[in-house]
Amino acid sequence: MNTALLLSIWLLPLLLATLARKRYAHWLLPLAALPALLAVAVLPVGTAVSLPWLLLGSELGIDETGRVFLGFSSLLWLVAAVYIAGSRDAIAESGRFRVFFLLAMAGNLGLIVAQDMVSFYFGFALMGLSAYGLIANAASRRARRAARTYLAWTIAGELLLFTAIISLAASNGGALSFDALQSIPRSPLTVLLLIAGFGIKLALPLLHWWLPPVYAVTPVAAVAVFSGVMIKAGLLGLLRFLPPGEATPAGWGILLVVIGAATIFFGVIAGLLQKRPRLLLGYSSISKMGVLTTGLGAALAFPTAAPGIVAALLVYATHHALAKTALFLGLGLVERSNLRLSLLIGLGFLALVLAGAPLSSGALAKSALSDSLSQAAPVLVTLLAASTLATTLLMVRFMFLLWSRRRQGIMPLPGVPLSAWLVLVSLIMALPFVLAGIDQLMINIIPVALGLLLGLVGIRFGSHIYPVLIGGRKRVGIQALSSPLRAALRHELKNRRFDNTLQGIALTLAAYQRQAGEWLARLQCHTESARRPLTGALWLGIAGGLLGAFAAAT
Repeated sequence: MNTALLLSIWLLPLLLATLARKRYAHWLLPLAALPALLAVAVLPVGTAVSLPWLLLGSELGIDETGRVFLGFSSLLWLVAAVYIAGSRDAIAESGRFRVFFLLAMAGNLGLIVAQDMVSFYFGFALMGLSAYGLIANAASRRARRAARTYLAWTIAGELLLFTAIISLAASNGGALSFDALQSIPRSPLTVLLLIAGFGIKLALPLLHWWLPPVYAVTPVAAVAVFSGVMIKAGLLGLLRFLPPGEATPAGWGILLVVIGAATIFFGVIAGLLQKRPRLLLGYSSISKMGVLTTGLGAALAFPTAAPGIVAALLVYATHHALAKTALFLGLGLVERSNLRLSLLIGLGFLALVLAGAPLSSGALAKSALSDSLSQAAPVLVTLLAASTLATTLLMVRFMFLLWSRRRQGIMPLPGVPLSAWLVLVSLIMALPFVLAGIDQLMINIIPVALGLLLGLVGIRFGSHIYPVLIGGRKRVGIQALSSPLRAALRHELKNRRFDNTLQGIALTLAAYQRQAGEWLARLQCHTESARRPLTGALWLGIAGGLLGAFAAAT
C-alpha cells in the first residue's frame, strides 16, 4: 500500500502526460496531484520504502520536512491544474503545454518524496528541464529567448549539483541516501557547489538573471507554480544536502545570512523600479527567498537553535507559497478581464497577507520566525521587521500598478478559474486562525502601518518628487534653485558660435555611431554562425572545469 501510493506520486503524472495531447485531456490535469494529497493525509511521518530496482536504488518516504513541502506543493499544483482546465483558452487547449505541465509536476512532487541523492537529482532535473516547455509554449521570439536563457541557467545549476553529488558519494563510500549524509563532513568546494546550484533555483543575486524574462512571457498559471512551488525546490535541496549540524561548518551559515540579507533588499529595490505587476511580484519572490536563505543560514550558524528555526522556515515557506500563487492567479484573472472591485479586494487582501499584516498567515509565519531567530541572533529579528516594511512598500506599489492599468468595460470572468482562486483565498484567510491564537497574529503592526503610510505618501507626492530626481519639467525643489543657472546657460547657447560648435559635435558623434553600427552588424553576421559551436564549447568547458575541480578535491 505505502509503496504503491508513494510510487503513484511519480508515476501518475508521467502516465497522464502520455494522454495529455488527447481531446478534453485538460480535465485530467487535476488528477495528477491527488496521490500526493492522499499521501499527506494517510501516510504517517517516517514512512519509507526502498526500491533497489529503480535508478541506482531509490528510497522514497515522508519525513517532517517533506510532509510540509508535499502538502502545500500538491495543493497548489491541484489549484493551478483546475485553473488551467477551466480557462478555455489557448493554454488549456495546448497539448504540448499540458505535457510539460505534468512532467514538471512529476519532477517537483517526486523530488520531495525522494530520500536519496539520485532520486532527488532525477526529479530536480525533470522539473527544471520540463519548465522549458512551459516558457517556450507561446512560440514568440521573446518566449524563445527567455526559454533559452532559463535553460542555460538550469543546465548550469544541474551541472553544479551533479558534481556536488559525485563529491558527496565519493566521500561517503558510495552511499547515496540522505540519512547516510547526516554526519559526513562537507568540503568547502562541495558546499560552494551546492549553494551555487540551488542558488540558481532560488534566484539569489547574480544568479537571478533567468527570472525576469521568464516571468514576463510565461502563462500566468505556470508562473504561479514557478513562484509558489518550483522555486522552493532550492530551499528543500539546501535542507537535504546541507542539514544543520556538525556536517556543515558554521562559517557557511554566516555566508548564507549575508547572502540572504542582500537578497531581501535587492528584491525589494528592484521590484519598486518595475512598471509591470508580473515583474514586481517576481522580484518580490526573490526578496522572500532571501528571508528563507537568511533563516537557513542562521540554522547552520547556530545548530542549537536549528530545530526551531527550520520549523519556522517550513511555516514561512507554506505561507509564501499559498499567498504568491494566489496573487499570480488573481493577476491572471485581471489580465483576462479587468480590475473589478471583487478582484481588487481579493488582491489587496493577498498583498497584505504577503506583507505580513496582522491577523494573516504572514503574521503567523513572521511571528514563528522571529521567535526562533531571537534565540539565535536577535539582530536578525530587526532585519525581518525591516523586510516587512520593505515588502509592504512593494505591495503598495503593486496595487498602484494594478489600479493605473485598469481597463474599461466588462469582460466575463471564467467561472472555474475564479472558483479555484476564491477557494485558495478562503483557505489563506482561514488558515492562521486554525493554527494560532490572536496574540500570535498581531505582530508586524508597526512595520506594516509604516510601510502603508510611506507607500501612500509616495503615491500622493511621487509625481512631485520623481521629476526632481530625474530632471523633469516641473521646477520644484532643487530644480527651482538651479533655474537661474539654466537660464544663463540657455542665453549663452543662443550665440551662433556655440550653436555651430554643438552642431559639429553632434554630426561627428552621429558619424561614429553609424560606423559602430556597421561594425556591430558585421560582427553579428560572423558570430551568428559560430553561436552554437561556441555555446557547446562553453558548456564543455564548464563541465570540464567542474570535473577537474572535483578530481583535485578528491
